[in-house]
Amino acid sequence: MKKKDWIPVAILFILLLAYPQIDKAVVSKFFPPKEAPVPAAAPAQTDIPAQTDLVAAETDLVAPDAPPPPAPTPEQPLPEPAVEEHLNSVPDHVKAPEERHVLANDRLELTLSSHGAGVVHAALIAQRHDALRYPAEAGSDTPVSFDFSDRPAAAPVGYPGLRARDDFEVTDTDAKSITYRKALPNGLVLSRTLTLGETYQLRIHETIQNTSAAPIALRQYGLQAGFMDNLPGERKERTPLLGIDTLTGSESVKYWAKKFSKWFPLKDRSVQAQRIPGPGKAVIPVDWVAVKNKYFAQILTPENGADSCTALAAYGEPVQSSFMFLFPRTDHPIDRVSATLTLPDYVLAEGQILTQNATLYIGPKVYEELKANGPHQEDVLQLGFWRPIGILILKIMVWIQAHIWPYSYGLAIIMLTFFIRIVFWPLNHKSMVSTRRMQEVQPLIAALKEKHKSDPQKQQQEMMALYKEHKINPMGGCLPMLIQIPVFFALFVVLRGAIELRFSSFLWIGDLSTPENLFKDVLPIAINILPIFMGLTMWIQQKLTPTSDPQQQKMMMMMPVIFTVMFYSFPSGLSLYWSTNQVLMIVQLLWMKKRHPTPAPASR
Repeated sequence: MKKKDWIPVAILFILLLAYPQIDKAVVSKFFPPKEAPVPAAAPAQTDIPAQTDLVAAETDLVAPDAPPPPAPTPEQPLPEPAVEEHLNSVPDHVKAPEERHVLANDRLELTLSSHGAGVVHAALIAQRHDALRYPAEAGSDTPVSFDFSDRPAAAPVGYPGLRARDDFEVTDTDAKSITYRKALPNGLVLSRTLTLGETYQLRIHETIQNTSAAPIALRQYGLQAGFMDNLPGERKERTPLLGIDTLTGSESVKYWAKKFSKWFPLKDRSVQAQRIPGPGKAVIPVDWVAVKNKYFAQILTPENGADSCTALAAYGEPVQSSFMFLFPRTDHPIDRVSATLTLPDYVLAEGQILTQNATLYIGPKVYEELKANGPHQEDVLQLGFWRPIGILILKIMVWIQAHIWPYSYGLAIIMLTFFIRIVFWPLNHKSMVSTRRMQEVQPLIAALKEKHKSDPQKQQQEMMALYKEHKINPMGGCLPMLIQIPVFFALFVVLRGAIELRFSSFLWIGDLSTPENLFKDVLPIAINILPIFMGLTMWIQQKLTPTSDPQQQKMMMMMPVIFTVMFYSFPSGLSLYWSTNQVLMIVQLLWMKKRHPTPAPASR
């Protein structure tokens, strides 16, 4: 490639790196995103209570002959939910002293409060064996725990007469279950039994009895999840790690984190609420909702589904960083998220008892645990389009770590890479042979181009005849690489977010789920050896790779630099895979070069 031809390539590369800043400073100002159209005004629905315990709700008694309240329709979207301030304060109406009880198994320890009848603290104690331990920080004996004291998880909300953090009476308790009871002024009696099984799932059984002399309408009532925060080592990450997912019927799981920046204005740093699927849109029914951070999740699943879901979020402190080490930027990550499910409207007749069941999962985002927990809940892993391949890769990696000494995920990644290389060895070999055959006929191709330079159609016909004569597939060098792309993307997704790699050490690497970050407290930029080694091996591999196009060879020599910069902040587990893959590719190229020396140019 001529020197002048590198100029547009360099410009495009610089624009690629600078685009986030260009978009933020220029494009977004002159071409702001269009707001979603708001449907025509619907009949007023005033004073509909918000569906969280952040907002207290009261409903009048309904006359015996009154019809049940109409359910929301696409033409009548619900008003946007409000959020109450002073989340940590105990309301003045709570008079009874708080009672706390602990439910525990050998994986999970839950602390429940009579103020709200929900979970105020959860700890993943994992006493059975090391594979189930989830420490709060590397090298710590303190388990990962979640503080829900300002918003109890699995707490009931929105029942007529039930106020925020109301005090419940404890009527029965043992090591695995507890029963709460609350008699409301309007004649409703709410009883709920929370039972912890042998896993990370809490079962919720509720009975609502109408002891009054008139029907009572239940609307905008339901269950809430607690707040999920970023883990200690992730609070300064600029990438979005918190999310809210929902499942509706047989549809695929929806991931709403990408909507947060549109739903929640940055100018407001307090807790904000937004009904899913967004402002101006009709609410959608929900089978379950997951509130998650990078490695752990709460999943709230009503037995008969919910009419709608409300997402809550709050921004954290701004994070200063740079894009590709070149462009400074300020990111505003979401610091905490939660959700509330609204159950179907119901009119409770005089003396009638309504029974409802639900489950709350509080635990790690482990594939086998989530799959056993409920339909499609394993999809909170967010493996994307390459999900089947990603699940297979994850299972193989976990099996290797569990069965082969020294039981390290670093070794599991290396062995997994060996396995993938063995599977694709024939394809890679075929690609190399095809490329070498292309080298053989390169002088003939050049001669044909010169001979028929004024007749492109004739030139193409002669080239295809030449390929056929020498048994060359022009796409033979590309197709094997295209087939391997799904495996690479699946590996990228799995290794980027696998909880199995969290705090897993290997050689000098302290945590395979993060960059190496050597000397980060000493040097301005932390040292990551694996991405640098990966770039070096990629450069060697490019030098050894046969090519029939010298310009293409020069172009490919840019890839080591691009990949080194791109991988520098990726998890070290991913860099370990790619580095191992490059070393094995070099071995295969050297073996190919020894067994099949560079051929002499072909002649006709």
